[in-house]
Amino acid sequence: MKILVCARGYNSFGENRIGTFELDQAKALKAAGCDVRIATLDLRSVKSIRPSGAKLFAADSMHCVTVNSFSSMLPSRLSESCGTKAARAALKWICGDGWQPDVVHAHFTEIASCFAGALGDTVAKFVVTEHSSLMNTEKPDEKNLTQAKKAYLAADKVIAVSSRLAQNIKASTGIQPEVIGNVVDTDAFSSISQGSGESSFRFVSCGNLVDVKNFELLFKAFSKLQNNNAQLTVFGDGVKRAELISLCENLGVADRVHFKGHQVREVIAKEYAQSDAFVLASKSETFGVSFIEAMCAGLPVIATKCGGPQDFVNEHNGLLCENEDADSLAKAMDKMMLTANSYDRKKIHGFAVENYSPKGVSQKLTALYKTL
Repeated sequence: MKILVCARGYNSFGENRIGTFELDQAKALKAAGCDVRIATLDLRSVKSIRPSGAKLFAADSMHCVTVNSFSSMLPSRLSESCGTKAARAALKWICGDGWQPDVVHAHFTEIASCFAGALGDTVAKFVVTEHSSLMNTEKPDEKNLTQAKKAYLAADKVIAVSSRLAQNIKASTGIQPEVIGNVVDTDAFSSISQGSGESSFRFVSCGNLVDVKNFELLFKAFSKLQNNNAQLTVFGDGVKRAELISLCENLGVADRVHFKGHQVREVIAKEYAQSDAFVLASKSETFGVSFIEAMCAGLPVIATKCGGPQDFVNEHNGLLCENEDADSLAKAMDKMMLTANSYDRKKIHGFAVENYSPKGVSQKLTALYKTL
């Protein structure tokens, strides 16, 4: 089966970068025996300096093309026209040797909308996977809703990466998506934690230091814990780093919160293997890859009821607490410190691999393609 994955992409100063979710899925489909190519669009404004036009390259032994369009800041109609033109160019380049896809699988609202307008009379089936937090509401803004309806109505199948996202898409567009979660690099987190084995309990967290991840709430909850010897390691970086470090100082927990910055998966996996539990207090998650990565390492997790985590966090692998509620989160963290050793860490790992590994997700996708 020939699959064209349509993705976010960047070609700037010699770098060829493809959206992580899209590339991981493309690699999974290739490993499953599909003939996979990737077409990416960079729709950022001219403020993001980069060469214009298209560039062919290879990524993980797959043919790829990136087309730079500079259309995101243009008025809606002109932006749509430019995006569709870029998608047509991408299709022309990626199929220039006569290769024709059986399935065109586009990711994210804006990219999917561009390709929906570019496919024309192609015989390929069109599939859209929605990840965007902008659609994770019953009332998306007019621009996103217009793009979504264009993409979804053109699609033979719409996929949402979580049940909450699917519900919101149904509420705003009338279209019922199928739910298939993101691919997670389960091999990178295969060292199963046996707990820290230390007298102080070791929590770990991972996420960009931005508003939606709500590290303010996590640190406030951490400061309320009954056990004031607990440690918290945080992976990630972002615009709120300095503000969050200052908050930890004001809360009196700066000596127990350890900021590690952005790190590669191997470094994070090593820390997971030496930790007791994972916690993240997001305001909103369309899925929640960080939770699955932690579960791959056998860690029980704590999540807020923020969307995606409700699909996979249960009594066998962790705790759910109320969203944006520091007391509820602190209570869950106190409970986790008492019960972490009761979780079957091998079963937590097995659940994550069975449902979200490249093999597990590619099987769901190829089965869906065959029904189209």
